[in-house]
Amino acid sequence: MKKLLLFSVLSSLIVYVSCTPKPKPEITEQQKSALRSDAKTFMESLKSVLIKEIQTHGIVSAVSVCSDTAQVLTNNYGISKGIYIKRVSFKNRNPMNVPDEFETKVLKMFEEMHSKNQIKPETEYVELIEEKGVSKVRFMKPIIVQPECLNCHGAEEQISSMVKEVINKIYPNDKAKGYQIGDLRGAVSIQKTL
Repeated sequence: MKKLLLFSVLSSLIVYVSCTPKPKPEITEQQKSALRSDAKTFMESLKSVLIKEIQTHGIVSAVSVCSDTAQVLTNNYGISKGIYIKRVSFKNRNPMNVPDEFETKVLKMFEEMHSKNQIKPETEYVELIEEKGVSKVRFMKPIIVQPECLNCHGAEEQISSMVKEVINKIYPNDKAKGYQIGDLRGAVSIQKTL
């Protein structure tokens, strides 16, 4: 009888524990700060590699570095930090930088904010999502066009014929031209599994 009662109590406890919803994770300020730091460090390191290449070998070489080295740097950076990171844009140059559904939603929000002059250096978007039972933090930070970006992303007359030739060869479906300083170029997108 004691064994039956003990078994009944244990069975009830197991059912209760397995049926009790797990508390939903929350994004801490420390996690937000780490993602913010990752986005900043990533963009600074990418920019420094491109500027060094421009200074050392010129703009044409920098386009090639951007197409090859930038993707390797992006992947390596993500692996070293335990995150998935990429740059996304509606006017992408690299087909790997097409936004997913979440990124599309946030980019549209950033576009709306940009049209109202509401994008600030601290602007970012963070959301906790559940995907197939896995909790992930999604973080996005806008990328604003800087003067050095115009060498490859500016108006047609700002891009040299040699740079255009390289871009057209590597990216025949390029949409990433016609920008001006201060335009919204896209965003850094980070995913981190909790």
